[in-house]
Amino acid sequence: MTQRSKTLIFSGGGTGGHIYPAISVADCLKKIDSHANIIFIGTREGLEAKIVPETGYKIEFIEVKGLKRQIKIENITVAAKFLKGFWQARRILKRYKPACVFVTGGYVSLPVAFAAKSFGIKIILHEQNAFPGLANRIISRFCDKVLISFEESKKYFKKSKDIILTGNPIRLEILNYDQTQAKREIGTDGKTTILIVGGSRGAENLNRAAIKLAKSFEGNNDVHFILSTGEKKFDDAKSYAEQLNAGANISLYPYIKEMPKYLAAADIVISRGGAIAISEITALGKPSIIVPSPYVVNNHQDYNARALEKEGACFVVLESELEGDKLRILLEKLIYDKQLYTSMQKKSRNLGRPDATEKIARLLSEYI
Repeated sequence: MTQRSKTLIFSGGGTGGHIYPAISVADCLKKIDSHANIIFIGTREGLEAKIVPETGYKIEFIEVKGLKRQIKIENITVAAKFLKGFWQARRILKRYKPACVFVTGGYVSLPVAFAAKSFGIKIILHEQNAFPGLANRIISRFCDKVLISFEESKKYFKKSKDIILTGNPIRLEILNYDQTQAKREIGTDGKTTILIVGGSRGAENLNRAAIKLAKSFEGNNDVHFILSTGEKKFDDAKSYAEQLNAGANISLYPYIKEMPKYLAAADIVISRGGAIAISEITALGKPSIIVPSPYVVNNHQDYNARALEKEGACFVVLESELEGDKLRILLEKLIYDKQLYTSMQKKSRNLGRPDATEKIARLLSEYI
């Protein structure tokens, strides 16, 4: 009897939203089956080139470019690169002979999925957002399973036969902290803790709104704000805080390395609408105010935020509304209306899928 392959190919990249979920699943899969051999395929230009090797996984590279949505002359170059990436992916798959290919989106996953299809290798697709990206919409037409994170995204995969609602893979350490202990460790013991995160690159408008928000709570020693500014936006945020003389009740960090601890400590989270951020917020049942980034492709953060808002699990404030009082008014409601807070906490927890990582890892383990 031929022994089944223990190798799985993971592919997805360009941004952290495609990479980190794959790494979380890979880590969990290794705990389930220590003999699993996981190989990533990415591009040298994407974040995966830096992130994946740091986690100890092997990564192979192919050359591919993203498709321009408008009809442009550059798409001729893109098509040529796609064909090159397809043949490079075929060579990698032929060498490793994987049991299946797990793709998490981004343009790099497209030639990998087509190469897997040409060999008859099983393809499992995971979509992180409520509104799926172009690459995933194409792959969904011929892959074996589509794993989704939001019920709303099911309607975009009408040609897919096997759709499973799993939720988004999250870092397992997110679930390991006690709130009281976490507050004690970060220095906000006994205080209502507001965590504000603009994503890894930061968000200048959100940073400034957060600092003004903290200033408006000046004199209230029961509330403390923690702002992750993004490394490139830290100096500007610090300067703005000094300009407003805001500092007594807000802590500024360029980057929060121990995010699981800070998330656990938070009573309320103000965040961008990235799929992973939303999944971690709901996994912990945190009431939140989501400020979707208007600068992302397909406006997918707004779709993510509206999916929560529809269920009463968050408030949504648009970037264009940050100049007004809406953010402060909604935050005050959450802080002082305990019935509203408890209701949103419950609805957030109901949407959370803390078992998503293990669920996906166990599904993949069936192929090896």
